[in-house]
Amino acid sequence: MSCSMKVKLKIETQWLDLERKSMMKMQERYRLWEQETLKKARDAKDLRGLREVFYQLGDRWEWDQTTGAWLSSGEPLDTVGLVLRMPGLQEDKERYVVYAVMAYSKGLTSKFDHLGDKERVILERDRKTGEIVCWSTTGHGAVDIFPIDLTSLSTVEKVLANCFIVAQPGDHALRLEDPVPPGLLPQLAKRLWEIAGGDKRFTIKTIDVLAFKDVEELLDFRFHRYANAVIELERTWTTLKGNTAAKAKEIVLDEIPKHIESKDRNTLRRTEGLLHILWFKPPIEQLVAVRKAYDEISSEPTPTKIQVELQPYLGELLYSLADIIEKAKYLKWKSVIEKKEFRESDVFRGLELSGLAKEAMAVALDDILREHSLSYIGYPERATIRGKIMRTLFGVSILPTRLLLSFMRSVVRALLGAAVLSYRLLLSFADRLQGGRNRKERSEKETPGSKPTDESS
Repeated sequence: MSCSMKVKLKIETQWLDLERKSMMKMQERYRLWEQETLKKARDAKDLRGLREVFYQLGDRWEWDQTTGAWLSSGEPLDTVGLVLRMPGLQEDKERYVVYAVMAYSKGLTSKFDHLGDKERVILERDRKTGEIVCWSTTGHGAVDIFPIDLTSLSTVEKVLANCFIVAQPGDHALRLEDPVPPGLLPQLAKRLWEIAGGDKRFTIKTIDVLAFKDVEELLDFRFHRYANAVIELERTWTTLKGNTAAKAKEIVLDEIPKHIESKDRNTLRRTEGLLHILWFKPPIEQLVAVRKAYDEISSEPTPTKIQVELQPYLGELLYSLADIIEKAKYLKWKSVIEKKEFRESDVFRGLELSGLAKEAMAVALDDILREHSLSYIGYPERATIRGKIMRTLFGVSILPTRLLLSFMRSVVRALLGAAVLSYRLLLSFADRLQGGRNRKERSEKETPGSKPTDESS
């Protein structure tokens, strides 16, 4: 992917309607707040009174100003996409994580940089065979157990250009849908998802997606380098750990001093603990541990062979991690402080994005580093036990649950329809019965009756 692109986003119409109503309510509250604030400012008798007005506003000033900007320039569920490139767990594979970021969806909270849902799909391409597979998000961030095969589309660019990204904000899910899936099973799965949707109506929006080359080169956010540093460190640690049997033999034959053996064992154990942090903690929470591990090995006066071998990998990890953290902070700062310059930068050239969507993209990069672990972002196979259980439960239950709910809705609609029809038939029958009685009464009044006989005569 060499440039940004347009992607078709399918989203439930009810969510758009809900967001639109929410925006209208917030617009009214914002107008009232604006009028009250201006009135207080006009009524201030001197600078001291005006200063008191600003003190009363406190932190709400920035928040309400942002709210006003969103209400005036944003759209319901204003969405922007970005792609992060990452190495695969196998050397010949690479992954692309497509994030859909809903800028300020579900209204604003008291946080200035609040975002709505940030959901993703994971694409993996085999550089040798050309095979392309995709994992969608089933719910609450859990990823599908089995990926769908999209090799027939040949490139990742064609996948994003030809498929729909289906967003379900309430479920925290993002699904890639192939309009014409090849094979019987994919077609059956697509049909089941359509049935599971029941009577839901979808609106198709075209959103701009910032491709990975723009993220890496124009934003200088090199997430691939960081993820690759983690994987390379783990591969090296695995190799060194696998040599323990040979090391034990070497200790017996060559009588390696016990303090060196203890150093190596301790180093490998600490590296294992560091890898646990790297996979399961958000990147911003990793920096202290990575720097400590690197400093300990670098300051070792007589490093062992294992420590010498690990040092460059830890150095690369420290540099790449610090780089993406600083870059995310800088982009977020620039999007707020130097708003105009940021919005007019080359990275957004040719993109039809609102100002708030551009800011949301910068905020999203920082949020991902604060909230999402590496295993969560792009490597579901490396999830914790709890994550794997959640993934299995959601993967197995989401589609059957939605099918059941769709069936129940259909049954309820049928019962309601039958009840309404029965009610109408009863009303019609009652009207007819009442009409018959009325006609009979009119008929009796119009027909001349015989005079009563005088029995006494």
